[in-house]
Amino acid sequence: MKRITMVLVAATLALAVSVPAVLASGGGGTRIVLKPTKAFPAAKGSATFKAKAGERQLEAEVEHVRRLAGRTVTFYVGGQRLGSAKVGGLGTAHLERRNGAVPAVQVGTFVSVKTARGVLIVRGSF
Repeated sequence: MKRITMVLVAATLALAVSVPAVLASGGGGTRIVLKPTKAFPAAKGSATFKAKAGERQLEAEVEHVRRLAGRTVTFYVGGQRLGSAKVGGLGTAHLERRNGAVPAVQVGTFVSVKTARGVLIVRGSF
């Protein structure tokens, strides 16, 4: 019983220390994969969050959505609209924001990309 308790405590501490530290650290930041929905099964996406003292940066992109070329898609972080970008001829859209334009990001924060009509393309969480 004592051994199981020690293992559980160690695992809990490791999670508590490592996950928030990754989101708060600088360097390469934290990168997540944005998974496609049934409406856009070929779509792929990613988001990267970087934070260091006094500076935050969030980049997000969606690709393999060639059928949306020339149209605008909207990026959301934690349910808040981050911004919009036009899908290029190769089916990609990219958005980057820094500092005040970046909402709070923590473990469990969702990132999504939607069409102008609100159809979900990709989604993932930190």
